[in-house]
Amino acid sequence: MTDRPNILFITTDHLRYDTLGFTGDPVIKTPAIDTLASLSVSFSQCFVQNPVCHPSRATIMTGRYPCHHGVRWNFSNLNENEVTLLEYFKQHDYATACIGKYHLAQKRFERSLDYKEASSIRNMNPDNPFVQYVKSRGFEYKTGFALPDFQKRLGAVPQPDQPEDCHLDAYVGMKTREYLKRIEKDKPFFLWLGFYGPHHPYVPSGRFATMYDANNVPAFHRSDDDLKKKPIEYTLYFQAEAHKYFGFANASEQTFREMKAAYYGMVSQIDWQLGLVLETLKERGLEDKTIVVFTSDHGEFLGDHGIPAKAPFLLDCMLRVPCLIRVPETGQQRVESDELVESVDLFPTLCSLAGLETPEWVQGHDLAALVTGNRQSEYQKREAVYAEAVDKRCLRTREWKLIHYPAKRYGELYHLTEDPYELNNLYDERPDVREKMTMYYYRHLDAIEDFKHPAYHRFTGTHPESGEQVTHYITW
Repeated sequence: MTDRPNILFITTDHLRYDTLGFTGDPVIKTPAIDTLASLSVSFSQCFVQNPVCHPSRATIMTGRYPCHHGVRWNFSNLNENEVTLLEYFKQHDYATACIGKYHLAQKRFERSLDYKEASSIRNMNPDNPFVQYVKSRGFEYKTGFALPDFQKRLGAVPQPDQPEDCHLDAYVGMKTREYLKRIEKDKPFFLWLGFYGPHHPYVPSGRFATMYDANNVPAFHRSDDDLKKKPIEYTLYFQAEAHKYFGFANASEQTFREMKAAYYGMVSQIDWQLGLVLETLKERGLEDKTIVVFTSDHGEFLGDHGIPAKAPFLLDCMLRVPCLIRVPETGQQRVESDELVESVDLFPTLCSLAGLETPEWVQGHDLAALVTGNRQSEYQKREAVYAEAVDKRCLRTREWKLIHYPAKRYGELYHLTEDPYELNNLYDERPDVREKMTMYYYRHLDAIEDFKHPAYHRFTGTHPESGEQVTHYITW
């Protein structure tokens, strides 16, 4: 792009890859997202590096793996030495804004924002501006266990009598449109738009509350022997009394279907808001100057394997997410790339598309050549993707997935070409593949090691015989 582009970076929470119209869901209605996809490069094999919000978002924002940026699970602060994507763009004279959920606990990130709105509005605190907004409309906002039969209904409590604008994501969409209407056009902006949904509780409102018939949602991916062949952690998860939906093992098929229908309603409600935001972008004359990214922090089980919501496992339903990148000047229609990509790749890709040099400590791969179709640019192809979840590690190729349980005698191994929904654990049955994938896993860990943290002080010298440049670390 000739001038520095604006960046509209859109994230959802808990959005699976396969629950969108353009990805093939036969029931879901997502016209705005589908339209965006028709003008974007769609990465059909995009995987996040952690299955829960906080570490996944820290990974996206730093372009670094959880094992290196240090946020390994929810409710962990991001180290103050880490440089985030918005801070880096602010250093290059971008106006920075975050509207909606970002779930990134770091003081320097907060300081890097020129504008922030609707960032902590899920709670029922009376001082919450969203609570006050809903009250001003003559209604009441409730969430979590305050919702009727929240646990029994697996968090699915549609609200047909609640106005559509009294929904969390409608409020986020409204605040985003307000920001776009007053943004100055003489300075590029980086706006992170963070929708709260379709994270549970599933509370679609108005027409979206009844948009989907529970009896018509797609079938769940389950099998009789599935959990029997998985590690004991799965069985124990069903028995965890601290689970917000404790007792879900005994929930009826109909309850699971109603949960899925409510989730679909949430997705469509987000789609509606996304359409309004993109229309505002167009009305302000910003459409042709703005790169749009659409993705999610992770997926969710949604009843597959008999599990509701998200869970601390590394199956594809949790790790595979939609990823759209629209660069207006390319003028291309939808291009689908099946390259293996990771969420760490978004940082260097946006830097490249904006004409900025990527910091050396960023670990992702630059996807700009795939986005722009520039065959002269180099793209570092991936043969595998990596993810982790505290006590589990995952290496996934196109054909096989190994889920390594450190210091344990068991694990998970799936032949993805024959078993795409990971229902048949072959860890004990295919020791040949298991050993091969395990060695590949250790080599991969070596390849993604962190030697260039932004806080490391280094010096470089020349090897006297080979002339090779050698970098080492300085201490004070």
